[in-house]
Amino acid sequence: MKPEKRWTLLLAALMLGVVFVPLVSAMNDTNPTPPGWVGQFDEWAGQKDMSAYSVIVPTVPVKKMDAETAKAYPGVEVISPDMKFPTGNNHVDVEKSSMKAAKIIFDKPGLKTDTTTKAAAVVPTVAPEYGYFNWYWTQDEIATQTVVIHNYGSTSASGLVYFVSIEDGFGTPAAYSNLAPGANMTVSIPFMVVGSQSTVGIKPMGFFITVGPDNTVTWSGQLELNGIEKYNNDASHLPDPDGGDNLETSDLYHFPFSEGYAIISEAATAADNTNSPFETANTLNTYVHDLMSYTKTETNELYAASDLYIINQGYEGVCDEYSTMDITFSRSLGIPSRFLGITWRNETGYSYGHAILENRIAGAWIHSDPTWNVFNNAQVYKMGNNTHMNLIKYTDADDNRYTADPAGDGLLRYEDMIAEPFGELPGYN
Repeated sequence: MKPEKRWTLLLAALMLGVVFVPLVSAMNDTNPTPPGWVGQFDEWAGQKDMSAYSVIVPTVPVKKMDAETAKAYPGVEVISPDMKFPTGNNHVDVEKSSMKAAKIIFDKPGLKTDTTTKAAAVVPTVAPEYGYFNWYWTQDEIATQTVVIHNYGSTSASGLVYFVSIEDGFGTPAAYSNLAPGANMTVSIPFMVVGSQSTVGIKPMGFFITVGPDNTVTWSGQLELNGIEKYNNDASHLPDPDGGDNLETSDLYHFPFSEGYAIISEAATAADNTNSPFETANTLNTYVHDLMSYTKTETNELYAASDLYIINQGYEGVCDEYSTMDITFSRSLGIPSRFLGITWRNETGYSYGHAILENRIAGAWIHSDPTWNVFNNAQVYKMGNNTHMNLIKYTDADDNRYTADPAGDGLLRYEDMIAEPFGELPGYN
């Protein structure tokens, strides 16, 4: 929690008519108040481990797709566990990739010798040359994958191209026909991401090509780049009540289309194979608590650092850096999340400031405090006989808003954000 937050919180309390005892300033000449900010709390809340007070979040078992279940999803097929997906036969073309799709270039297959020419004429080798693969999957939607295939044989070929979630064991085929010898063909595969039969996190991607009525496999492989599956935010899944504000990318949060593959990949790795938003959010809370190093510096105390800045500085910071990383990871996996400042007073009237977040899950805002490693227990601040838990939401971070602070350095003043006073929320008091 930074000094800039403090006057905003006090002003918000006065605007809402909240009875709020004046805060005692702990600032002095060696710890100057930033220009324009005069309200103070006495001390940062600091770091604690209050994980023992988290509400228990059960692990949701993973459902594996079977042939009977697949019938409910037209086009989806269960892939035999005997199917092999070799690695090392393709690579990512970084210059031709975007944050929405990766261009994969495939090695030319080893061609058959003269002694097998007759067999090659019966089953011509069809293999991929390159493709564009959507790696950021949304549950219960179509992730269209596009690949250019080549016929290395001496006769025309027809068959199927399958795109597969290797981990989940199911895929979607697309047919091709009359591919002439030496010719190319573009095939689009409408891969269905079945959320009820898969988990969020890292998804090894693979595909294979078959030829002829017997569906002889002439090529298979695992893609060099992993896919990443996230939750769906439509009205029937995990909606954001603020129209996307709590899923935004901004100058504070970067994912997935602005330098963000590293961020979303880290989130997906940390929460890999979690199967409910509660479980994912709880896992990320603990992950951030363990990942970050609570470090007080003048920079950390005066500014809110962006996720990229925090990563580049080695995951150091105070409570709002913890909350920033938790929010960016949560949002990147499709969980709406909001940044909150909070102050309270202890029995002697001594005042504390802190930063936390809330995740939007199952139609409610769920408390999360990665600095204290406590999840889904907004009463944790009251448990120590603290009172007047006063909250404010910060959103729409724009480093150009406060012109006195240089933009583009990854450090934002709180004047760079829009503040919305919440007052003394009942769930916390």
